[in-house]
Amino acid sequence: MSTEKLQRSVKGPIGRGNTGRISSSWRQRGQNPDDGFTLVELLIVVTILPMIVGALSLGLVSILSLQSGVANRLANTSDSQVVSASYQNDIQAAAYVTTAATSTPQCGAGTGTQLLGLESNLNQTTGVFQTTISYVTITNTGGTTPTYSLERLFCDNGSYVPSSTTTLSYNLQSSQSIPAISCVTSASSLLCSQSLAAQQWISAQNIADVTFTVAEPEPGHHNSSPSCATNSFCYSLTGSPVASASTTNNGSPFTANTTTSCRFASPDTGAYSNSLCFVNFAFLKGAALAQATGGGCLELSVSLPGNYTMYFCLQITGATILPWYLPTWPGAFLGNSINGVPFYTGIAGDPALYQRVTNSIDTISFTNISVVSPSGVLATGWEAVSADAESTDLDESIQWTSDKPLYWIPNGEPVDITDNSPVGNACQTGAYLTGNGTTTIRCYGGKTGVDNSVGTKTGTTMVEATAPSRMTVTLTGSGLEAMTFGLLVS
Repeated sequence: MSTEKLQRSVKGPIGRGNTGRISSSWRQRGQNPDDGFTLVELLIVVTILPMIVGALSLGLVSILSLQSGVANRLANTSDSQVVSASYQNDIQAAAYVTTAATSTPQCGAGTGTQLLGLESNLNQTTGVFQTTISYVTITNTGGTTPTYSLERLFCDNGSYVPSSTTTLSYNLQSSQSIPAISCVTSASSLLCSQSLAAQQWISAQNIADVTFTVAEPEPGHHNSSPSCATNSFCYSLTGSPVASASTTNNGSPFTANTTTSCRFASPDTGAYSNSLCFVNFAFLKGAALAQATGGGCLELSVSLPGNYTMYFCLQITGATILPWYLPTWPGAFLGNSINGVPFYTGIAGDPALYQRVTNSIDTISFTNISVVSPSGVLATGWEAVSADAESTDLDESIQWTSDKPLYWIPNGEPVDITDNSPVGNACQTGAYLTGNGTTTIRCYGGKTGVDNSVGTKTGTTMVEATAPSRMTVTLTGSGLEAMTFGLLVS
C-alpha cells in the first residue's frame, strides 16, 4: 500500500468528524456523567418517597406501642402473682376477718386505707392474737399525678407495729373495692355478712370464702374507676378460712347449743343495778360444760329485756371452772353487803364462773358477741360488762382483753371510796389496777413478801367495753378467782 493510501485511510475518518459521532452516541445512550434527573423522574420520587417513609413510621410506632402494652401486661400479671402468693395463705389461717377501713386493732394503724384485716394465732393466756395482717391501699404523691399501691402489713407477737411491709401491686385504682365476704349459710347475716364485716371483726368460722377482685387501670388512668368490663387488667383471688371447714353449727341467729337469760340485782344496790343484766351460767354443766372446755366453742343465745337477744360463743381453757352464785365466798365484794352496804345483791341463778382448783390459770373467752333487736337488726351502742366476782388476793390477778377499748366502772359506794381508788382497797388500793382506756385491763392483788394483804376488800374491779365482738378473761389464782359477764341494757 502506498504512503498516500495509508494517510488517507487514517486521516479520512478523523477528518470527517469522528469525534462528533462519538458524542452523539453517548447522548443517545444516557451515559453522559454531566446529565441530571428529568422532571418526570423527580416528580415520581417526590410522590412515592413520603408514602414509603410514612408506612415505615406507622409500623415503627405500632411496634413501640405494642412493646409498651406488653410491658404493662407483664407488670400487671406479676402483680397478680405476688398478691396470690400471700393472699391464699393469709385467708386460710385467719380466725377473724374485717373489711373496715379502720379497725381496732389494726396492723399499722393510720397507714393508708385498710381494705382487709386478718387475725390469727390466738394466745390463750393473754387473749391477744399474735398475728395481725392488713391489706391497705397507699397513695403515692411523688409524681405529677398520684398513683396507688397495694401493700401487705404484717404484725407479729401481739404487736400492731408492722414487722414487715410488702408492696403487692404498684398499679391500683384510686377507688379499689373491698373484698367480698361469702358466708357459710344464708341464715348467718347477723354474725356474717358483707355489711357486718365492714363494721367490725367477724369470726372466720362463719365465712365460706373471701374474694378480692382487683381491676388495674391502664397507665395514665389511675383516677378512674375501672371494672373488669372496661379498659383494665382484672383478676380475682378467692380464699377460704380453715376455721369454717371444721364448724358444724353456723348461722345467726344460730341454732344455739344452749339458751339462757340474764338477771338483775336488787334495785338500788349498785350504780347500774336497774340496767346491768348478768348472764345466768346455771346451764353450764354436763354436755354444755364439756363442749365449752373441750377445745371447741359453746354457742349461746341470751334472752334480754325488750325481746333483744345476745349471741356469743363460750370457750374455757385451764382447770375446772363451774357456774356459781353470788357472793362466791363471804369475803367477796360483788353480790355482798360489806359493812352493811349492799353491792349488786339479790342476783338470782349462777351469774359467776368460778375456779375450783387452786394455783391454776384459766382463760374464759367470749367471742362472736352480738346483740340483735326484736326485728332482727344488729344493735349498736350497747356495753358489755364484766367484774371480779372474788377478791383477788396476794399472788392473784384477773385480766380482761377485748377488741374494743376497756374502761373500769368506779364502784361508787361509800365504803369503797379509799384514796380516790375506783375499786376501794382492791388491787392494792388501785395501785396495781392498770390499762384503763386500752384493750387490756389488769388487777393484781400484790406479791407475797413485797406487798401487804389489804384484808377484806372494800371494792372490786368492774370493766366495760362498747359493742365488742370478743372479750377474754384470764383468772390467775393462788387460791380461787371468779368473774361475771353481762350487758348494760340501757
